[in-house]
Amino acid sequence: MNLYQEILREHSKANVNKTIDYIGSDEDRFAELMQIFLKGDYRTTQRSSWIVSECAEQYPFLIKPYFRSLIDKLKESAIHGAVRRNIVRIWQFVEIPEEFMGEIYDVCFRYLTGNEAITVVAFSMTVCFRVAQHFPELKPELRVTIEDLLLKHQDGSAGINSRGKKVLAELKKK
Repeated sequence: MNLYQEILREHSKANVNKTIDYIGSDEDRFAELMQIFLKGDYRTTQRSSWIVSECAEQYPFLIKPYFRSLIDKLKESAIHGAVRRNIVRIWQFVEIPEEFMGEIYDVCFRYLTGNEAITVVAFSMTVCFRVAQHFPELKPELRVTIEDLLLKHQDGSAGINSRGKKVLAELKKK
């Protein structure tokens, strides 16, 4: 399979699944996908971000060598919202190496306090909570920030309200 051509051929769940099946747990094929994602043009980066996210969810060990690259990708100007969403989505369910926890927390915390898409904000709450489990001194600020978000979105986003309430409940338990 030519990954680049397949990514451009069709942007659909069926094509994403077909591509994931091809890549499987193969590190070399995943490396090829990451090259397309990290170095591709606007459209291929946007489309491949979905596949990267799904592969990382199924095979979390594949993403381990790419944490620095993912952080750097978020620093690029004018990246597609899907790229931001899928990178933060990955960080929700993979083990974050300690050396990157601070930077990842900072990025996601900025998303909580900025003007980001609802999914990015919701995913960022989870990522910040997971990092705060390792650094309890972050919990009070995170709690206050999520409470503010819930007030701001009380008549709005169900996604932010639902995720915020769950994370707050967990913060209060621990």
